[in-house]
Amino acid sequence: MVKAWLKVRVILAALLILSTQLGCSLHLVSEYDRASQNQMLSLMKKIDGFYLHMSNVAPAKRKFSHYTSGYTNIEVEINALLQRQKVRELNELTVKQVEILLELWQQGKLAHKTKDSMSDFIIKRRRSEYQRVMLAMIRGEESKA
Repeated sequence: MVKAWLKVRVILAALLILSTQLGCSLHLVSEYDRASQNQMLSLMKKIDGFYLHMSNVAPAKRKFSHYTSGYTNIEVEINALLQRQKVRELNELTVKQVEILLELWQQGKLAHKTKDSMSDFIIKRRRSEYQRVMLAMIRGEESKA
């Protein structure tokens, strides 16, 4: 009889502890930041516009020198997004995503500079890559809301 009563008390205590823990939350990711999400959307639009513009130019005229300022302006935007993410607490995943985006951008810039041209296929592939990366970041930020 005493053992049964002891089991009931242990079960009730465990239930009480569990029920009080349900109201608490543990945050392992940063809080939602609407400004970051808007900055990501804006950047996605600029990158897409950059490649769309390039796709409307004849392949022979897609010289790197014609796009230097575009590459620089977008790299500045990516760096600004990276710095914004670095100052936010518990935001390591988004920081890593933006670092990957920056690395992709710099590699693409270098490839264009090296070949001094860009094919329709590469433009299409790059647009698709950047859209995937940017949408992942935007959805990740949205999930924090």
